[in-house]
Amino acid sequence: MRPYTTLAAAALGLSLAARPSAGTSPAPAGALVRFDLRAPAAVAQWSPTHDIASLTPAADGMRIAISGSDPYTTGPPRDLPSGVPLWLTVRLRSEEGGMAQVFYFREASTEAMSVRWAAPKGSWSEARLPLPPLGPGYRLRLDPPGAAGTCTVAWIALSERRLLRPPAWPRPTVPRFAPSDPVVRSGAVALRHAGRDGAWELRVDGVRMAVGNTRALVGYLDGSVARWFEPGRAGKTTVRRQGGTIVAETIARDPGGATWTIRREFGPARVAGGVHVTISVRVSRDRLAVFVPLLLTHPGAGSFGAVRDQGLFAGLEYLERPDKSSSEADIVGPGARRQVPDTLKVTMPLMVIQAAGRWVGLQWTPAPDLCPVFDSPDRLFGSGAHVMGLLFPGSNGKNREEGALLPYDGVRLAAGRAYRAHATLTGGVGHSVVPSVQDYVKRHPLPPVPRTGLSAQDYLGLAAAGWLDSGVREGNRYRHAYWPGVSSFGPMPAADAAVWMDWIAAATRSEALASRLRPHAAAVLAEVPPDFRDRAGVSHVRYPVPSLVYGDVQANARAAADGARAEIARFEPDGTLPYRPAPGGTDYGRTHFARDANGVASPVVASILQAAIVSGDTGLRAEGLRLLDAMGKWDNGVPRGAQTWEVPLHTPDILASAHMVRAYTYGYELTGDRRYLSRAVYWAWTGVPFVYLKPPTDLAVGLYATIPVLGATSWQAPNWMGLPVQWCGLVYADALYRLQRYDAAGPWRRIADGIAASGVQQSWPQGAGLLSGLLPDSYGLRSETRNAVAINPGTVQACAARLFALPEVFDYAVLRRAGLCALAPGRFVEARQRADGIVLRVAPWHTGGGYVLVSGLSEKPSVAVDGSPVPVGGEGASYADGRLVVRITGPSRLSIRAARGTMGGGD
Repeated sequence: MRPYTTLAAAALGLSLAARPSAGTSPAPAGALVRFDLRAPAAVAQWSPTHDIASLTPAADGMRIAISGSDPYTTGPPRDLPSGVPLWLTVRLRSEEGGMAQVFYFREASTEAMSVRWAAPKGSWSEARLPLPPLGPGYRLRLDPPGAAGTCTVAWIALSERRLLRPPAWPRPTVPRFAPSDPVVRSGAVALRHAGRDGAWELRVDGVRMAVGNTRALVGYLDGSVARWFEPGRAGKTTVRRQGGTIVAETIARDPGGATWTIRREFGPARVAGGVHVTISVRVSRDRLAVFVPLLLTHPGAGSFGAVRDQGLFAGLEYLERPDKSSSEADIVGPGARRQVPDTLKVTMPLMVIQAAGRWVGLQWTPAPDLCPVFDSPDRLFGSGAHVMGLLFPGSNGKNREEGALLPYDGVRLAAGRAYRAHATLTGGVGHSVVPSVQDYVKRHPLPPVPRTGLSAQDYLGLAAAGWLDSGVREGNRYRHAYWPGVSSFGPMPAADAAVWMDWIAAATRSEALASRLRPHAAAVLAEVPPDFRDRAGVSHVRYPVPSLVYGDVQANARAAADGARAEIARFEPDGTLPYRPAPGGTDYGRTHFARDANGVASPVVASILQAAIVSGDTGLRAEGLRLLDAMGKWDNGVPRGAQTWEVPLHTPDILASAHMVRAYTYGYELTGDRRYLSRAVYWAWTGVPFVYLKPPTDLAVGLYATIPVLGATSWQAPNWMGLPVQWCGLVYADALYRLQRYDAAGPWRRIADGIAASGVQQSWPQGAGLLSGLLPDSYGLRSETRNAVAINPGTVQACAARLFALPEVFDYAVLRRAGLCALAPGRFVEARQRADGIVLRVAPWHTGGGYVLVSGLSEKPSVAVDGSPVPVGGEGASYADGRLVVRITGPSRLSIRAARGTMGGGD
């Protein structure tokens, strides 16, 4: 996610069918506008506007010779009827494959007025994409995939897109209940049924939290006409007890004479605190169903109403009290309509409403012909509360308008054959939606870590290819990311690149590979000023480790402290860090209900606390903890606003979760205050709904892919919902790996390993030329498309090191009773406090050892390495500004006596 995002587009919301045949397939019948580009006269109407060497007519279509990174061709103006929604259909074959885009405009093309899709490499494909009503004088601009090669376009057509009109939805009512009505109890949850269709309530800890929809309609197609009926009034409902289960069955006749049997069984879930619901629908004659409400529930009806504290629709909505779902605070236009989304965008089957110190949730078993509906508050059915539910038919990104209750066409329910679905109504006590996420993980054990197909040694070779042979390298300097023709990322000195290459050289079994890596790493390091080593980097995940490997530890520690003091000066006296737009730039805060957000403050607070650990500066420690305490105003909140270089401040964001986890983990390590640890754990859970815990497709890549934000770049495009950006998840995973040390019962290691494995899966494989070993900025889940730009290997490598159980590149320990912090280029096998000082056992990864830093000392200590005294002030150890630096040449045991520190706090 970067300002280059016109290059990184979403493969969502389209119909894409790859075909092996040539470009002779006919254009759609009944098209309002048709460009048959197999005719030379039609090709002559298009212009090679930008980065196109030529447009050549051929028997199978217009051949576009691409000559740069941003190719596009513009067609002639055409008149279209006003007020008519449209289908855009394109048939093409791309040599390179990747993202294609069509703009529609009168005067100038804009990102907001465009559609995108992923075109496969080397084969013919057809894309059908929805456009809004246009009118006279519109042009099309086609941006073919790739930055080189040829793309052949057979035809482009615009035709009418017919929409079904919804009925006047009857307003649901709150049922009345009698003491004799049957009840299912499970933990704090109780479901009572009043005997009519949809007449049930769900209570949590004795408080009504939701009711069913008592006026649900069913719709089907009779020819081209939609027919509607209300089963609860057109038929008869019977309710009976069957063991510990309530069975509610409604039998009704539709206007065409077919009999519908809708059966719902409510029983205690396997895990307490939930009611399992089995739904079956059977019809006596074939029906093309357009709307069958399998389960509709209205949280708040008859209780807290339309006001709630939080709401969650995993992968799409993360709401606080001022928010409304499907708002344009994070994305403008059709993408804002999230009531009935493409199910690809749902990261885990979970919807939640939280209010009055309780929460009510809906979990379900995903199926192709099933889709969720969510609206908070409910503007669909007029309940005066909220709506969560499950519908037939499903939503796959191409069978209905974005967010629409009704599809374009019906789906067949075969006569006599039961359609079944499964769901669980859940509830509990809590002041946020986080307990519902924890409940989901309890009911659905985390899936296995995806298989990468690589051994540890294979992975080392892949990462090495990214550093040695890809486009991020230019001589002895490195770019953060590379793409042909993109100049946004200039080459720079990068000490982290040197570290990661030396680390691979130490871990690989290939001496040939190591012999390439080591001299290049030395040349890369030579480009970096010695006192800038810990700050010169290109990866998203970085550690203060280069100076611990290569030296100049004291200078880098001083620089870290100076930088942190400058960061502190950015805060207001009350600990607020306001978001400030760049001068003359976009104000990404204009749709937020505040001028700050946790995603803005937390990375700065985390960096200040890290600098306190590195430098041992007690003033930084105190100021960092003061600012950390000021972040308590976001307790039980929503992670937001960490990517305001392109995304609105308001937008829920997994990076904000990552930064909050890291900041509070540092706070706990420095103080031992378990309130900080509980906050770190809370914010870790807020990141889980951004992670795919159910496979979004039946393809290999998907599990543990991570959605970056629930919104769009500049409110427009790309829409990042359903479009993984794994580098954001890898920053989150890195924070989880550290948290796991202190919350061993949490799911953090499995989630972090899963995210790391997905990052390896998404990376370009060896043999991909200048992209080998690099991480795509985003990944198309259905198209299996790696999208621009390509990010250096370090972000994946930091997490892959743990995934493949390779040596740790960096470790630190806070010894609170001694008041000291210790940092090492490897792993602390032991970090122990004793009455006369501390003992450290270090396992460095570098063949030459490195340096151990102990910060926060109040006076110069004595040192022994492996039992032998080392003079402090000689070649083996130095002391200055409360920091001890000890040189090690391999695995070492350090005994540091008279080590009294100033960084104490807690036990």
